Order: sequence, then structure tokens, then C-alpha cells
Amino acid sequence: MAESNTSLGKKVANEVLEAGLATEDEIEGCTKHEIEHIEQDCGVTLPDAYKSFLRYLGMSSGNFLQGYVCHYPRVIHQQDIARRVLDREDSSIGLDEGEFVFVGSQCVSFFYFNTQKKDPPVYVFAEGHGEPEMFSGSFSDWLFDALERQV
Repeated sequence: MAESNTSLGKKVANEVLEAGLATEDEIEGCTKHEIEHIEQDCGVTLPDAYKSFLRYLGMSSGNFLQGYVCHYPRVIHQQDIARRVLDREDSSIGLDEGEFVFVGSQCVSFFYFNTQKKDPPVYVFAEGHGEPEMFSGSFSDWLFDALERQV
């Protein structure tokens, strides 16, 4: 299935380039096989919006999202790191089946979504701050907000 020129991943990649956050050489997407590897390793079917991001920026995105652990293959390990963060909280908070951590930060906070929606809301959890909170109404909004914050 051919992806249109207006896909989320392509739009974000173009805006990252236009903003000067990366050069074309610093942007690299994941292959279909690498995306399947994430799904198999994490036991989920990833949402379309996130897959589009992975296709264009999943391996490297220059300075965009710098400081976050979000690129392949390291994103796979964020699931276990998030569970350890939650275990340290000594509470009943946990990741439900189908929830996927797509960004980690300094092993104390992470962003995640439910994989059963096409462009799911994004939640954030930060150690020491109680319950997870909805951060953005959709993954695509989260991406564009992240881009806006960095420009």
C-alpha cells in the first residue's frame, strides 16, 4: 500500500528539516521489518499514526526529540524501563495490555498510548507525581507540539 505525500511522518520530517533541527542525512526511518520487530517484541499492533512516524523518523531525527529515548531499537527497551519506574512508585499503577511506551526520559518519566486507536491520546507518567495524566489528545498532536516546543 503506497503512502500519500501528506502522511504524518512525512509532514513532521519536512517540518523538522525546515526548522533546521536536522539535515537530510540526520533523518532516517525504520524499515517495514524493523517496525514489525517492535510489534513482535512488544506484543502489540502499533497505531497508524505512530507507524508513519517510524517510517520517516524512527531511526534518527537529528536534534528533534533530542534528550528522549524514542528511536529504534532503543524504544523497545522503554517498555521494561517504564515498568521499573512504575514498580518504584509502590502503587497499583501499571501499564495495561495494549499500552505502548514510545518515549522515555532519564528513566524517570515516559509517554505512552493505547495501541488500539489509529491516532491515540498520549499520556505521561513522571516518577513522584502520582497518577499518569493525559498529555495530548492524539499522537499526531503530541508530535507537532514537540516540534513547536523545540523551534
